[in-house]
Amino acid sequence: MLKIIFIVLGFTFLQFNTCYAAAVRDTDAVSQLGAAGAQPPATAEIPVPSAPARVGRDLTPDFKSNWETIDRKLGEKETTELRKYKVLLVRGFMTGGYVEPFDILGRKIWIGRYFSDQEKVLKELGIDFSMVDIDSVMPPEHNAAKVAADIRGSEKPVIIISHSDGGMYALQALVENPDLRAKVRGFVALQAPFRGSPIADYIRSSRVLSAAMSKVLGHFGGTIDSLNSLTQGERSGFQGNNQADIEAVISSVSIISLATFKPDEPNKLDTLLEITRNLMLRRGMENDGLVPTESAILPGTDFVKLSGLDHIAPVMNEDMLLKFDRARLTKTLLLLLLNK
Repeated sequence: MLKIIFIVLGFTFLQFNTCYAAAVRDTDAVSQLGAAGAQPPATAEIPVPSAPARVGRDLTPDFKSNWETIDRKLGEKETTELRKYKVLLVRGFMTGGYVEPFDILGRKIWIGRYFSDQEKVLKELGIDFSMVDIDSVMPPEHNAAKVAADIRGSEKPVIIISHSDGGMYALQALVENPDLRAKVRGFVALQAPFRGSPIADYIRSSRVLSAAMSKVLGHFGGTIDSLNSLTQGERSGFQGNNQADIEAVISSVSIISLATFKPDEPNKLDTLLEITRNLMLRRGMENDGLVPTESAILPGTDFVKLSGLDHIAPVMNEDMLLKFDRARLTKTLLLLLLNK
């Protein structure tokens, strides 16, 4: 029964919304969230390390230009080039339930399908790929080692496509293993919290929500360190302490950061991440429901910025509120990467 409760809580609102659902069940959290003192910490502004040596280019116009005609532009020549590489898919925080079914009372239950459209389009194009076997409730250093091992073990040079925290894992792998950078043809980071998430800070600042998250993570074999790694202070510290290495990665690896935001549609449930989206909007932060738009762009990298997409839409087809063509997204970003 405990497992069923955690699954329902953990995946109804997805990822951080887990904590709100858990708190509502165990305490009178509705009033807590509505109280004046329940706003995100005053330090919710995104801390920024010193300015990077390189200023990234806004590739959004190129993305939109290629989007409508991608099936013509991604022709045999481009596909043949892509087949020289292996694509590594790197997923994010608390995503174990999206890549394999849970056993509930003897039945296999799928919570969602993560990266399934990316896998389908790569298979159709004849491009070699695999998903890195990360432990999604463990901290970045643990999963960075797994990403590094897959890069090193690939017979082909690789292209990394990451989502959310997976971008943190991939970046740390390249920071800590300079010898692997030459083996990476490109790195596409979808909605990575490179500068952290105010939602992580908010949860850590609340005794109730932090305790709820600790229980959930512990139940799935993880630690609270995986949440701590998402706070703005932790991410800012990582970038500040490794700025020279990060700039070396950016100089040697073609990187595209994808940032998205979901504007509020009044009087309508317009995203499954509405609670957390609105918390950040009230702080003046454009965001996708979990990650502020600015945080999703690694300073110094080229980027694409899209409106109307929450943190779920680019990687999962179970979001019934937002319809999006993930296959076309994957093709368009791969073409941009080839043209860099």
